[in-house]
Amino acid sequence: MQVLHKAVARAAGDDPFRFVMSDATVDRYGDIVEPAGWKLTSFKRNPIALFGHDSAFPIGNWKNVRVENGELVGDLEMLPEGKSSRVDEIRAFLEAKMIRAVSVGFRGIKAEPLANGGLRYIESELVECSVVAIPANPNALSIAKQLNLSRDTQRMIFVETDTEIVPDTRRAPGEPALIPTLPRNTNMTTLTQRIESAQDELAQLRDNLSTAIESGAETDGITTQIEQKDASLTSLKRAEAALAGTQAGPTTITVDARTVERSAPADQRRPFAVATKKVEPVDHIFRSMTVGLLAHVRKVPLDVALKQAYGDDVATKAVLDVLTRSATVPADTVTPAWAGALVETAIGDFFDLLLPTSIYPRLSAIGGRFGFGSAGKVSLPSRASTPTVAGSFVGEGAAIPVRQAGFTSTTITPKKMAVITTMTREITRHSTPQIEQILRTAIQEDTSIALDVVLLDALPATIIRPAGIRNGASTAAGTAGGGMNALVADAKAMLTDLTAATNGNVRNPVWLMNPAQAISASLIQDGTGQFPFKAEIAAGNFMGYPALISSTVPLGVVALVDAADFMSATGDVPTFDVSDQATLHMEDTAPAQIASAGAVPAGGSIRSMFQTDSLALRMIMDVSWAMRRTGTVVVRTSVTW
Repeated sequence: MQVLHKAVARAAGDDPFRFVMSDATVDRYGDIVEPAGWKLTSFKRNPIALFGHDSAFPIGNWKNVRVENGELVGDLEMLPEGKSSRVDEIRAFLEAKMIRAVSVGFRGIKAEPLANGGLRYIESELVECSVVAIPANPNALSIAKQLNLSRDTQRMIFVETDTEIVPDTRRAPGEPALIPTLPRNTNMTTLTQRIESAQDELAQLRDNLSTAIESGAETDGITTQIEQKDASLTSLKRAEAALAGTQAGPTTITVDARTVERSAPADQRRPFAVATKKVEPVDHIFRSMTVGLLAHVRKVPLDVALKQAYGDDVATKAVLDVLTRSATVPADTVTPAWAGALVETAIGDFFDLLLPTSIYPRLSAIGGRFGFGSAGKVSLPSRASTPTVAGSFVGEGAAIPVRQAGFTSTTITPKKMAVITTMTREITRHSTPQIEQILRTAIQEDTSIALDVVLLDALPATIIRPAGIRNGASTAAGTAGGGMNALVADAKAMLTDLTAATNGNVRNPVWLMNPAQAISASLIQDGTGQFPFKAEIAAGNFMGYPALISSTVPLGVVALVDAADFMSATGDVPTFDVSDQATLHMEDTAPAQIASAGAVPAGGSIRSMFQTDSLALRMIMDVSWAMRRTGTVVVRTSVTW
């Protein structure tokens, strides 16, 4: 279990022992932890308070931990005074209101990507919460001296040891002098801030360039600024790397007329108690796409582009080999153990990224999910309703009937979703490394809508596409009149129809509805003025069954599906190809074959990637689905509630 850490440098009110443990602000990594999603049950069983996320240094307990006004708030109850001199010193600093920061350690349960490259944690389990160190400043150091804090406690409380902290060389007779910890070089922190500021300015300039391109305004000036800022940022990063190398060497200090050599830490960039962000398996797919684009832009081999973008990332290298159909995967001690599992889960994670806006991945997760692999189709056998092999009562000496069961099968054949998008080499170059997030967001949003449009329609299957789940469904108009009566009548009729069609063998029914219907259902009042469905809808259910709510469900349409009969099949992984040589028919609805160099298809235009110095990115993904039994989808259209 990976425990993430997020710091909040803010207290709650005037009480020095009451803290805002977390809120919904964006942290320095671009992440947001939603307060409403905190799971506190396990934490409250053992609400130990630590200092600096050190499990060996408990300082008390957290009391009355709750979500209040969009913030996770808790009261710190410290170890009784006199039990620990170190805890007493920390208490004194808290009472002086000089330590006002805490950091939560949590396990992310459910998250979705943000446009800035970070994550929005929708559900999180609180693991621990620590009082954390503070940056040194003259005022804080002055308070520390007045409180007569020991040197060790000062080193522990302050993130950066200041030269004003006088070494505590007091010792018993005959004991050697204590060697103080070296002051940290603050140049790295300042340089990091300059790099972050330059990155923010560069991102803003690129946003301005996108706006200018869309509006048809002049772009030369903005492009020049981007090039200058990009060069400046590159120079700062080189300086940072050089500075990090010099800081890693030994340093000499003088203590009691003795010269002592000490080694400074090589990496001081990551803030105290902040864990490295986890790279999920699906991230390697998008990283591989980015590497392919960079290889074309920079005219370098794939392995060189990978090294430039992500260093020695073995996982991304393995996925890149699969997506580019390499014959071999690097042979090392770690790859064989995980590469197969990574590839198997990559497609599942890819579809899961369509959440929460898409119906398909949630319905597929409840039903059966299969992979085509090298097979040309997936056949799913099932029992036919007739004939049966039921036993019968027979008389003594009478002949026993001989019956034969009936079986049928549902066959799923691969269907191909594909798209090509183009971009100029300049926008690809200037958007790096943000191009990875651009690709992720574009594919996530657009594919989810395109997939659901086909999934939720009523058209039959063809050689090109699978049938929509409303094709052949039991469909009727909603009850007129609106309000509670119409809602109850529709729900009752739909449940009755599904039960009858499946001979009472309903396994995993789920509702599909538009957010407008969900809101209407939650606001309908009964005769006493209560909202009987409000809590259930808020919990993602309706009439006791899960409700999959998405704007891709047509307005006024409600469907009840036995998801256990929804069978889906996919390819191993989506494949991506990049070309700067292709010639394309630039048509988004009915593209045609380009028969010859002089033959221009009707509609759209012909564009050469080579001639226009552009890149074409193509995605191909095998995906198909089918309902295993008939009668497992019930639909109401034009509902009035």
